[in-house]
Amino acid sequence: MFFQFLQSMRQILIILLVGIATTTYSQEPSKTASSSKEAKIVDEINLSDSDIDVFKEQTKQKVEEFQQHIVTIGSKDQPAEKRNMAEKEALKLFFKGAEMQTSVIMPDGSVTIQSRPMEKYLARLKSLPYTAVVIKFYDLVYISSFTKGPDGRYYSSATVIQEFTGFTGDNLVYKDVTKKEIEIVIDLVEDKFFNEKKWRVFLGNIKATETKKA
Repeated sequence: MFFQFLQSMRQILIILLVGIATTTYSQEPSKTASSSKEAKIVDEINLSDSDIDVFKEQTKQKVEEFQQHIVTIGSKDQPAEKRNMAEKEALKLFFKGAEMQTSVIMPDGSVTIQSRPMEKYLARLKSLPYTAVVIKFYDLVYISSFTKGPDGRYYSSATVIQEFTGFTGDNLVYKDVTKKEIEIVIDLVEDKFFNEKKWRVFLGNIKATETKKA
């Protein structure tokens, strides 16, 4: 009789323990479940075709603004204060961590390409070893269609043609024409003033895709 009582109590205890474990587990969603929920939210935030058209126009404006800053920074005829201001304003156009590729045609005709963080590229542009630097841009060539990435951001690219000329005194020392591909990023960022998230266009990495003698 006593043995049967112990057996019954043991079964009740096991049932209680299983019930507690099941309840605890169900109250704590797994990381996978949380990640899936976040991914679903990202998927649901989409830009309409009309929004994309607006951002294409903004992309063109930002690329042109960057080109103006580059011309100012590179020009040794401009006051230092104006060049420094152009450098600061140019950095505001870029996504954090953006890099710039620069290309140089070597004496043997080969092309050397180097990548630098954008802030280092702009600082170096101000101090190039020429007495005069002239940078020109041809019209914006092409803006590709925007596509949504797995991170929820929208990506595109803009292609531009840059002509660079360096002088020492009155002598032309170096000149080339480079096709550059600018990564475009549309990101949902926090607007602290309005306390809400808004889509913004940023410039990203810039690649030197083709360099020729001018």
